Amino acid sequence: MIKIEILPLDGIEIDNIGKLSLGQSKSDIEKLLGSPSESSNLKQLFYDEYEFRIDLDSEGNSEFIEFLYGPFPEKTELSIYGHNPFQIGANKLIQILTEKNDGEIDDSEADYCYAFLNISVGIWRQLTEKTVEESIAEMKADNEYKGNQDWLNEDLNKAKNFWTIGIGVKNYYE
Repeated sequence: MIKIEILPLDGIEIDNIGKLSLGQSKSDIEKLLGSPSESSNLKQLFYDEYEFRIDLDSEGNSEFIEFLYGPFPEKTELSIYGHNPFQIGANKLIQILTEKNDGEIDDSEADYCYAFLNISVGIWRQLTEKTVEESIAEMKADNEYKGNQDWLNEDLNKAKNFWTIGIGVKNYYE
């Protein structure tokens, strides 16, 4: 597993590779990481081996880095403030990021998505434990649970954590 430390408002540190800073130019990123697995309209660089995407600003500098392969990444092990955001549990991650943010949070899509404005960190998931548990209850009531039990249990396990985490330059979410 490739260990990556997420440094809000700063960038990321990749073990045995080095630091990728927010605001770094596309050419410097490619010198550090090599050619992207895929790029989109010169605005995004995808690095499958690191399981993240980099968004570039209008001048071709990194402004946002998002880890897309949660909650069960296959190639990377992340750390933010000393915790793995894909293993700590959704509520604990919200608590830590709230403390570090020390200010306004965009929670307009609460339970699914949060943006911590002072530290420019965003987290997202498609399902919550509550929504999956409600689906399980409905399927049990309709005698449809047994046939769907495996994927429902998988969804319940996935819903315990957020599925993506991203960091941006200062004021990225404002």
